[in-house]
Amino acid sequence: MTATVAKADVERELLEAWEALGSAVDSFSDMELEQPGVVESWSIKDLLGHIAFWADKAAADLRHIVGGRPQDVQLPGSEMAVDEWNEREQKARQGKSLAGVREEWLDSFQAAMAAMADFPAERLQENVKGATVLARFAGDTYEHYREHLEQLNAWRRELETTET
Repeated sequence: MTATVAKADVERELLEAWEALGSAVDSFSDMELEQPGVVESWSIKDLLGHIAFWADKAAADLRHIVGGRPQDVQLPGSEMAVDEWNEREQKARQGKSLAGVREEWLDSFQAAMAAMADFPAERLQENVKGATVLARFAGDTYEHYREHLEQLNAWRRELETTET
């Protein structure tokens, strides 16, 4: 497989995971989107902000690397730090409207797609701070989308069993 094919595969994976997640999100009412309990005390709205943060970070990381500034790629460094980043980002969006968070979520996907489109295919396997560019990007975008899609599907099943 060539680097170009790998990039096309990445873009396809990103789009497919995004569409599946978007379809799941669209299946909930606005009230359900703001109801806590999807993942611990988080609502789907909270998850959308969380997903947006990581996708925006993935896009920024690609821009740093392609711009010759891999040292600007920030890493949490530990699971505790990841939790702290997630909590910080959730708190930063608490007062934001559902429409505002949805817009941020949509924009983050567009940013990730654009950054990948601009990224040289031959550099996807480049190691930056202990992982390949592709592994970091996948983990912060389409693999992350799939992780939360599973949680949304579980939440849907839970709502359906409590509504009947």
